[in-house]
Amino acid sequence: MTTARSLVVLDTSVVSLFLRDAEEAAYYRSEIDGLRAVISFQTREEALFGAIRGGWGARRLNTLQQHLDQYEMVGASIELVDISANLRAERERAGRRLNTADAWIASTAIMLDCPLASHDGDFAGIPDLQIIRTPSS
Repeated sequence: MTTARSLVVLDTSVVSLFLRDAEEAAYYRSEIDGLRAVISFQTREEALFGAIRGGWGARRLNTLQQHLDQYEMVGASIELVDISANLRAERERAGRRLNTADAWIASTAIMLDCPLASHDGDFAGIPDLQIIRTPSS
């Protein structure tokens, strides 16, 4: 049985680095080595939306879909909705608004009680969220 401690949620920014095999991807690969990477439904939507909006051709879009298919996708549930609503309200009260998309992704990691690997600063300061991020990002 897989425990929550053996999981990591990948933010869209990290999935993109892996897809492009960007230089920064090596850091995240080493940090999550031995963990099972999962994605939020929101990450899949963001990646596909960006590709479709960008006019990617069928071959490139297929490559993206195959890349996304390697991750287990965590879908919406009553528990996730409740965590996300509470998180957004808490962040707003703290004067640090969190957009809905980022709330879904952060809430997925909170719900699973596992770290979130992200290459951007959108998740900084969220209580109960362990973030894996390059020192330079």
